[in-house]
Amino acid sequence: MVTSYAIAHLLRDRMPFCWKQIERTNAVVFRCCYARKLKQVEQEAFEMALPFIMERISDLPTMDLVEFFHAQPAETYRWFTPHGFSEEDVAKLQNNKSFLGYVLKRDGKIVGYFFLRSYFNGSCYFGRLVDHQSINQGVGTLINKLSFFISESLHMRSYQTIAGNNIASIKSCAKAYRLRPIGITATGDTLYQNCRL
Repeated sequence: MVTSYAIAHLLRDRMPFCWKQIERTNAVVFRCCYARKLKQVEQEAFEMALPFIMERISDLPTMDLVEFFHAQPAETYRWFTPHGFSEEDVAKLQNNKSFLGYVLKRDGKIVGYFFLRSYFNGSCYFGRLVDHQSINQGVGTLINKLSFFISESLHMRSYQTIAGNNIASIKSCAKAYRLRPIGITATGDTLYQNCRL
């Protein structure tokens, strides 16, 4: 699993043209396999998220997301750098049918963001970001529960990387699922599979 993760990152970073073609093909096949079930699962997740409002990133103005990312302190991106944060980068994510991205809102303000970068082979990679003013308010724990619910309901294997010294993230995850270490990535982070408690 670490090898396939490394290969994917190598293609993305060194052969962007090939990676774009792979992502396009993956998005088409993923939607063919999962679109019908995903609609039902999302509806259940929206209800689970209450009293927060959960929305797909594809339904949001691009600049709302860009402003949310830019409003976070630089320290945030010590842990969270899974994709670019420019308007162009965000628009591409919004249009990628296999990138299941969502926000949580409270009083109309985005307080959390998460995604499942999904593949038609039944695996997905999870990432999350809690607004710096909403940390320690249960947002991260809810995001973990929602992401795991979506992946489990779609019968997808869920993975993520966490830096070894990011103790807060590890503790937050432990409230929603069990982290099973798979290996160490080239950057020194631990690759985990998210498993039922």
